[in-house]
Amino acid sequence: MTRKIACLTLDIESDFHDPDGRIRLFDDASLFDRYTALVKKHNVKLTAFLVTSLLEKYGADYKGLAEKIPVEFAIHSHAHDISNPCSRADIEESMKTFCNFFGHDPIGYRAPVGQITREGMNTLLDLGFRYDSSIYPSVRPGKPGYNNLHLPVTPFRVRREADSIIEIPFGTMSGIRLVFSLSYVKLFGWKPYELLLKMFSLPDQIAILSHPYDHYFHLLPETTDGWEKPLLQRNAENAFDLLETMINFLRGRGYEFEFLSGLCDNLDDDSLKEFSLDEAIKHKHNGRNLYSSQWHSSACDDGWAGRWQTCSVTSRFSRILVWLAETNPSVS
Repeated sequence: MTRKIACLTLDIESDFHDPDGRIRLFDDASLFDRYTALVKKHNVKLTAFLVTSLLEKYGADYKGLAEKIPVEFAIHSHAHDISNPCSRADIEESMKTFCNFFGHDPIGYRAPVGQITREGMNTLLDLGFRYDSSIYPSVRPGKPGYNNLHLPVTPFRVRREADSIIEIPFGTMSGIRLVFSLSYVKLFGWKPYELLLKMFSLPDQIAILSHPYDHYFHLLPETTDGWEKPLLQRNAENAFDLLETMINFLRGRGYEFEFLSGLCDNLDDDSLKEFSLDEAIKHKHNGRNLYSSQWHSSACDDGWAGRWQTCSVTSRFSRILVWLAETNPSVS
């Protein structure tokens, strides 16, 4: 029987749009203590992806985190440059900086904002990384957008001739391809998720995305404007409670918490789906084309329930998002 494994992951990068590059999870003792107490209370193993340019400033804090809770470190780029998210130069610099600090090579990688490219995946294969965890097996319009509906929600292998790497996608519900992460649960609230999770399953192996600022966005200075601000602010004051609810839900469904390396150890290599590099990393749709050609599908225009079974995955996903936005209150 396949073990059900959940991996809590934390992308440790600067607080969102912070001009000084601060991470208040480490600067504020009360936030740090609350976070570590929650993780310790539920005996959760944490996989932390590091922006390695921050090691000089926060390296001692990362070691302090490892003294408080079980944590395994991987890399999340060196510069976190979303205009060129995973260049070979950046990955190599990140790997070098990580090795100099920890004394060993990293085995896992996550691209900034999930924007893994062919160059990035080729570099990971060249450098011998064991796993990547960058792909949202879902669809999102806008910039940076993605359409990865051709990929499974379960871990799979990306192969380039004799070389291969395990891809562990972000946790996503089957059927509607709705992401199961702290930021999404904050946005939509727990009650809609609780209902949807009765109808649509999560994969047996799941990586749960979070960022430090997800837990305290309401405490950040007014440096974020535009459409992102209200989305990130929703349920910000309840973030710790929502994370605990997610952990309790997964425990109740029989999941055990492991590092991502532990998840890899428990995968059945013979049953993993394989994709070539070109199949896995297709050319990115620009946000405008994705929005106009796929996001507003006309496949289900004659009623929500009557045509549900014939809707495309994209149509199901877009309709669920509309329903969530219209029915969910500002707090869960």
